[in-house]
Amino acid sequence: MDESKRAVPTSKGQALADEYGIKFFETSAKTNLNVEEVFFSIARDIKQRLADTDSKSEPQTIKINQADQGAGAAQAAQKSTCCGS
Repeated sequence: MDESKRAVPTSKGQALADEYGIKFFETSAKTNLNVEEVFFSIARDIKQRLADTDSKSEPQTIKINQADQGAGAAQAAQKSTCCGS
């Protein structure tokens, strides 16, 4: 495309993308240049981030620590005196 007809010069778009640490794509809705590619790229990035986040998170489980055997046995004996046990 003729640089004089651009709404945003390529250099400004690239500089802004670099500043934010994001990908830069030249697109045109008029000619459909790279429009689909941008959406697929964004979708792939989102999918990858979700996969990375899921693998880094801890499993959703509850850890139960076993109580001291001596204290637990004494408590169990006290509780089991009911009903002739």
